Amino acid sequence: MPSLYKRFFEVVPQNNISEFRATGGVNQINFLIPAVQGAVLSTQDLVLSGNLQVNIDAATPVQQTDFGPNGTGDGIGLDNVLGLHNIIDRVDVSSMRGNTLIEQRLNYQLISKYQRGVQAASNLENGKFNGQQLCSSEVRGARNFTARANLADDGQDFAIQLNTGIMKSNDQVLNLAAIGGLMVKVYLTEPINAFFNLNPGGGATQIGNAFTYTLKNIKLFGRYNYMTPDVISSLSGVSYRKTDNLMSVIQSSNDTLTNMPQVMALHKTIYVSQPNNETSNNENVNNMATNGTVGLKNYLLSMNGTRLPLDYSVENKPLIQELPTSSGPDQRVKGNAEQSYLSISALNDQFPPTHSLVNAANQAAALGDQFANVNDNCRNVDIIGQNYSFNFEGYTVAVPNDMLSINVESSVNNIETNLPAGGGGSRNIVGQSATQNMFIEYQSRLDYAGMTGSR
Repeated sequence: MPSLYKRFFEVVPQNNISEFRATGGVNQINFLIPAVQGAVLSTQDLVLSGNLQVNIDAATPVQQTDFGPNGTGDGIGLDNVLGLHNIIDRVDVSSMRGNTLIEQRLNYQLISKYQRGVQAASNLENGKFNGQQLCSSEVRGARNFTARANLADDGQDFAIQLNTGIMKSNDQVLNLAAIGGLMVKVYLTEPINAFFNLNPGGGATQIGNAFTYTLKNIKLFGRYNYMTPDVISSLSGVSYRKTDNLMSVIQSSNDTLTNMPQVMALHKTIYVSQPNNETSNNENVNNMATNGTVGLKNYLLSMNGTRLPLDYSVENKPLIQELPTSSGPDQRVKGNAEQSYLSISALNDQFPPTHSLVNAANQAAALGDQFANVNDNCRNVDIIGQNYSFNFEGYTVAVPNDMLSINVESSVNNIETNLPAGGGGSRNIVGQSATQNMFIEYQSRLDYAGMTGSR
């Protein structure tokens, strides 16, 4: 939308705190973007910046020497696909007119992780992902951002765009006068949920009870677009994509999970399965790993008891369980080409994609990590995805009172060959139930008149 002119602004946290951390009651960062006469806000220009400091304890920073000669050792890790986003637990966006909640992005890290399945490994080590967001193609590359020379060092600087629907998928501008200004609240996650030990059995720097991180020099900067009064008065609302999580638990090797989205414009569903012992606050695993359902054999989608949108089950052939036992744990790949095709189509809203982290190499490396009980590879995005836009831009499906079900046949709580079951130093993935996150992405519209949002 054309504007008369633009002006950049910078706001500091309302909390009036110099350093933020997940512990000590200072884990919430509040920003107020005031309404300015004659100006609208471009949400895609909002950037959070500051410095990250990671400490072994209150008096000892993490240093490069903790990672071994030339960084070849272990120490701590950070999800290299997420980078700085991995320390954010939740983001709330509210209107100052009546303190109305516009969007609440729960499961911030996990949503950001699967949405980055559209990237290539090379993207993560270049440009904005690497230099600004602290990502890398390898875990050890992201880990190196956590070190600094001494306690007085401000740490690694960063600049990220917050990953919420209204800030990333909104192609319009916000009428600040109509919403009375914008309040953005960022909640930090626990240290052991954001960072992890690369080698839980290794002797390098490990995450202990005193391990922590802090953020300082925090700012939010963006841009006001100035427009004529008649243009501003014509802005009656804004449309964007929201994402909600409907959680279930896979408790057996043949389970059916049913949820009711209750939305009028469904774009896609993304199923992310995680072993229950590895979903939060476990310093010995990457809590944001998206390695799929262990030993997945097939899945079947249905709506109101009818096979829809696919009238068949998607099968994996060959299965990991059927491969020769002599094959290396980090070289075993299931035959899930159709699952990958549907997932990539859903993530990209089209096929073929430009890039994708949904691939066999990442799956094999992730399985190898589970057998070796290490966290060297975090690029794997193994999901079940279904695009209800059917690759037609702008097309959605209304499911106000419809039941969406998925039947999953797997090795959950069913020990089978070639899968990590706790023997020989591996993790026991098959011996535990799994959390099934069903993320629904749908179109929402905020109407300024009543400050109401649609589903």
